[in-house]
Amino acid sequence: MDDMLSQDNNDMTQSNPLPSDDQYLELLASVQRLTGIGIWSYNTSTTELWWSNQAKRIHEIDIERTLTLSDVVDQYTEQDQDRVAERFSDAIENANPFDIDVELTGEGTTPRSIRLHCEPKRNDETLVLYGVVRDLTDMKRREQRIEILRRTSQQLRGASSKQEVAEILANAAKNILGLVNTTVRLVNDSRNVLRTVEATEECLERAGDRPNYSIDEETPAVRTYLTSEPEIHSDHQNTADDHDRGELQSGLYVPIGSHGVLSAGDVVVDAFKEHDLEAASLLGQLGAEAITRIGWVKRSRAI
Repeated sequence: MDDMLSQDNNDMTQSNPLPSDDQYLELLASVQRLTGIGIWSYNTSTTELWWSNQAKRIHEIDIERTLTLSDVVDQYTEQDQDRVAERFSDAIENANPFDIDVELTGEGTTPRSIRLHCEPKRNDETLVLYGVVRDLTDMKRREQRIEILRRTSQQLRGASSKQEVAEILANAAKNILGLVNTTVRLVNDSRNVLRTVEATEECLERAGDRPNYSIDEETPAVRTYLTSEPEIHSDHQNTADDHDRGELQSGLYVPIGSHGVLSAGDVVVDAFKEHDLEAASLLGQLGAEAITRIGWVKRSRAI
């Protein structure tokens, strides 16, 4: 019997050989890419922190950089740093696991969402924290679109003026989509000027007073209004007009139906992606429907 078991083990080893270290690392890297997660560990005795390349990519950290726990905490927004530090301290002192969703800081002003998971394990006498990080930004943005439909639609139903619609759109762009540098321009009655109706405080601080645009000008906002096609400008140095945008280096533009344009900017180049454009376009559609409804109501009352 022992000979048979030995033979079976030999057969299994030959038919299913264990991967080499290089193969294992390659397999691990593939799993991380496919699942979109990064992994990390922290030895509480040596205070050695290890992050996989994928974990560093998620946080937009140089692959060659060696990190400490303080470095990790500093990656998150100021309001989340204390929460993360407390969870790490509790895990180290009491071996308590945790899951926490936080916002990641970056050079730009559009936040990214990260989920940080930690599972403490005893290894002999040493406590080691094992964990994963996952970029939740796309999932959060899908949730944001649903939230836009629900919350903004409710607010716009009660709007009774274009000014009120513009204020609701700017607030939703800032507080739901994270497009903090937002401007709303609506066309005047003569349809020859896109007039700045609303701009967020952050936008005014970074770019100054936002100008009105003549329909005869060649600007991204005017072009979006005339064509009803949204645009992303990755680098305003390549934007062919003479308007000063202050600190804003990239931007997106979406139509508010035939009524105007919503634009947003960021302080870094290439800040916006297609999903940002889709979400902002949805907001523009809701605003267009509200302004059209207000116009119908006014005309019906005049009759």
